[in-house]
Amino acid sequence: MDARFYNLRDQEINIETLANNLVNAYQSQGYTAQYIGNGDHVLVQFKKGSDFEAFIGLQAALSLSLQRTNGGIMATIGQQKWIDKMAVGAAAVFVPALFPLLLTAGFGAFRQFNLAGQIFSMLDGLVRQQYPDVQINPTAQASAF
Repeated sequence: MDARFYNLRDQEINIETLANNLVNAYQSQGYTAQYIGNGDHVLVQFKKGSDFEAFIGLQAALSLSLQRTNGGIMATIGQQKWIDKMAVGAAAVFVPALFPLLLTAGFGAFRQFNLAGQIFSMLDGLVRQQYPDVQINPTAQASAF
């Protein structure tokens, strides 16, 4: 699980606005995206790919939790959906006719891995727009909170 802590000290930031901006940006890129929650905790869900793409291991889906804490905001990427990629890859190894699915599962895993990084990069930018001096601490320091 990846996490970041945005140290905002005594500054307030509207996490629902951050979530809404992320949803709008990813929907414009063809993702299904939504958020639920309130001013203290929001869960944002992202998905790209149809059910057929999920079947062949191409779908990318994950969730982002934004939670207000003492001194800032904790952002955590939830467990990614890797089981479909492993299942497709395993089937392709044992059934030679399904060998092309190894490629789709590999591409799906690559797409999934990159999605988490893209979301954090966009979130970093959105937070910095409101608070240019924000201190961003990656997982190791964020887990202490």
